[in-house]
Amino acid sequence: MSPITRRSLFASAAGMSALGLLAACGGPGSASTSSSAAATLAFTFWGPVFYQNFTKQMIDVFTTKQPNIKVQSQPAEWSGYWDKLATMVAGRSTPDVINMDGKYLADYGGRGVLMDLSTLKGLDLSSLSDSDKQAGSWNKKLYAASTGSNAFAVFANPSILAKAGVSLPDDTTWTWDDMLKLGKQVSDKVGGGVVGLSGGGTYADLTIFLRQQGEDLYSDTGAGFTPETCAKWLQMYVDIMESGAGFSASKATEDGTAGYEQQAFSTNRSAFYWSWSNQLGDARKSSGHDDIVMLRPPSTTGKASDNGLFLKASMFWSISSTTKNPQAAATFVNFLLNDPDAAAIQLVNRGVPSSKAELDAMASKLTATDKDVIAWLEKVRPEVKTAPAIQPKGTSDFQNSLARELQNVRFKSTTPIQSATTLKKTLDSMTANAK
Repeated sequence: MSPITRRSLFASAAGMSALGLLAACGGPGSASTSSSAAATLAFTFWGPVFYQNFTKQMIDVFTTKQPNIKVQSQPAEWSGYWDKLATMVAGRSTPDVINMDGKYLADYGGRGVLMDLSTLKGLDLSSLSDSDKQAGSWNKKLYAASTGSNAFAVFANPSILAKAGVSLPDDTTWTWDDMLKLGKQVSDKVGGGVVGLSGGGTYADLTIFLRQQGEDLYSDTGAGFTPETCAKWLQMYVDIMESGAGFSASKATEDGTAGYEQQAFSTNRSAFYWSWSNQLGDARKSSGHDDIVMLRPPSTTGKASDNGLFLKASMFWSISSTTKNPQAAATFVNFLLNDPDAAAIQLVNRGVPSSKAELDAMASKLTATDKDVIAWLEKVRPEVKTAPAIQPKGTSDFQNSLARELQNVRFKSTTPIQSATTLKKTLDSMTANAK
């Protein structure tokens, strides 16, 4: 699932204080309950109807294998999921098994809502890579098990590039300047409202840019970047706009708020576009071009080893610290993570798993696009050095601040260095004031 345009209300003062109150009331559950004992689990997850349908199939298979464990599913769309979860936590009715996102891992884990999964017997975590475990850990405790990985890549439409007489770039050597030049060539030569570059301007490509400079978006105390480096990234979007390689400020804003299927790249109005790897199928289907490819991010040095690419857990499975049935919950999460029948139903809809066994179990049902995504992630995996820093407590609304400051810079309300300074102060303040 892509977090690019989603907005959550979880960070409201009421929701956050409620979590704080709950953490003071409950401690970690015991893992002594036998998985063979009768138990009923509350299971909450997000996703559209399609996700709800295949998840129900997974639950049906699980309860056939574990007839003593009943699973009561509590699905929701992303837009209302986090408010719903915060309300349940505040009301001390926290679900036993929780679909978690990295954006909220520190908030929930740091307030004692989640169990350290490494303490649970019967939960086989060997299918998780070191990167998976790092992404699901906070304060040296594993609060979340990754369902699979995505990466933020540059999508390219060869058909539009051909109209501009431009070849696909070598993504092992291209730089940010190369991307800007190629984007401008497309805009100049194709015309008709088609531009070279669209998308981006999110925490994901900012993280990539910062990692190339030896910095990061987050740190334990707030911002992991200097205003000067962040300002360079903001200036790049000004350069894209002013050179004609991308849209004007108003059109870029309009495109960024449109649904994925209506955005410029999906409707063949841009040649290059930042997107999550799991959206390749959406891009190909919406554009009508099955030859759309994914490229590594450009780098400052022109070396693939320096491109700052990272693997992001699409989502996680977590277990409540106050569950009355920790062993049954562990049995269920173990099924979700490791059972070949579960993998054959879920496929790569929740990201590409690290486990070869899981990939083998779903192999016969994968589409050509699924296979392309898996192959691309395997190709770039050796270039991923470390996972980005975990988003600190109290900062779940920061991505909205980032979008606002980028818009201010595009509309000339502020300068890049002014907005970059504001962003650092905002992030530091959010972290300092987290309870």
